[in-house]
Amino acid sequence: MCAFVSCSADGTVTDVNEHQTDVPMQFSQAAMNTPVTRAATTSSPLTEGFMVSCWKGINSAKPQEVMGNYEVKYKYDGWNNSSKWEYVGTTANGYYKDQQQRYWDAEAFPYRFYAITPCPAHSDIANFELNNTCLKMPLSVEYAYQTCNNGAVAEGAEPYKLAHVEYNKVSSYVALPFYHLTSKVRFLIYNNYKKEIPAIFELYNVKIKAVGDDFVKVGKGYTADLTSSDMMHGTFAEAVKTSGDEAILVQTDDANKCNLRVAADREHAYDCLNPTGTIINDGLLMVPQKNVKLSFSFDVYGMDFELDFASDDGKVTYEKATKTIHYKDVVIDGTYNWEPNTIYTYIIKVNEFYPLTIDLSAELTPWTDVVGSIDTNLEK
Repeated sequence: MCAFVSCSADGTVTDVNEHQTDVPMQFSQAAMNTPVTRAATTSSPLTEGFMVSCWKGINSAKPQEVMGNYEVKYKYDGWNNSSKWEYVGTTANGYYKDQQQRYWDAEAFPYRFYAITPCPAHSDIANFELNNTCLKMPLSVEYAYQTCNNGAVAEGAEPYKLAHVEYNKVSSYVALPFYHLTSKVRFLIYNNYKKEIPAIFELYNVKIKAVGDDFVKVGKGYTADLTSSDMMHGTFAEAVKTSGDEAILVQTDDANKCNLRVAADREHAYDCLNPTGTIINDGLLMVPQKNVKLSFSFDVYGMDFELDFASDDGKVTYEKATKTIHYKDVVIDGTYNWEPNTIYTYIIKVNEFYPLTIDLSAELTPWTDVVGSIDTNLEK
């Protein structure tokens, strides 16, 4: 039996008649990789669903919409212990709108899919724009940075993750790898002091800040021009920034001391997000941005200098009575850029404690390698 396809005035593909010989468009079962934790990977189901738009003939003069803001639901069959994605249904079945089964058109490749997860609330979907030229989220959508106090992470928000994929041939299932619009940062400290090490040598009261007026704490609304870029490289409509203030990213107290005799190389570095050694934390959420400037404060116990002293700028002081050096708001030279879906591990190597000499380097890891993208394909 032949399949007939008509096209509405707005370019949306409408299927008519039956499709006994055509291949239906389906989304495969979903999984989200959980943090690697330096060793084995595990996976767990992505069950929150997503919203997807699809266009065929994407490189032609007139691409045609196949799916426009379709809601895809995760359906679990407990009896058979199986799950699947479904998008065919009506408002009576709980969908945002009536949605028809779609079929591949072998004469209209490539197909392009854009998606966000989770699917916005029905009352909010109309405020989202997701088509072949633009992704736009309303001002009510906020991405926010996280802070960490003695290993406890507070605040932060990453309401949606994004996916785009292109298909050049018929496939049994469409797999959508979702990526993080946010960045993540971690901070490790270790001692590279080459002189005699004190018997008790401890670092504590760590405080790491983003300094300056331009640090973005919250990004509201989001727009990406899909004709010239991709979903991951858009702009926020509004940015809430620090105003003559400093944003504290990480802090610890004197109850969580770092043994600098142990933290003497990269492998044994002190993880500022895991001061107790019992917390798994692959980084703090950050709003992607450029030209971030950082400062560090910390105390070091164990150095035995002859007298009290203070640096000219007052940022370094030493108390002979307590054998403690205090470093306050030492600003690191240079600025740093944070890209979406990337984890930045900053390595703070202390070569000399007075005058303070620090090497700061950054290790960049695609988030997909550490946390794994959310991938709707378990058929691999």
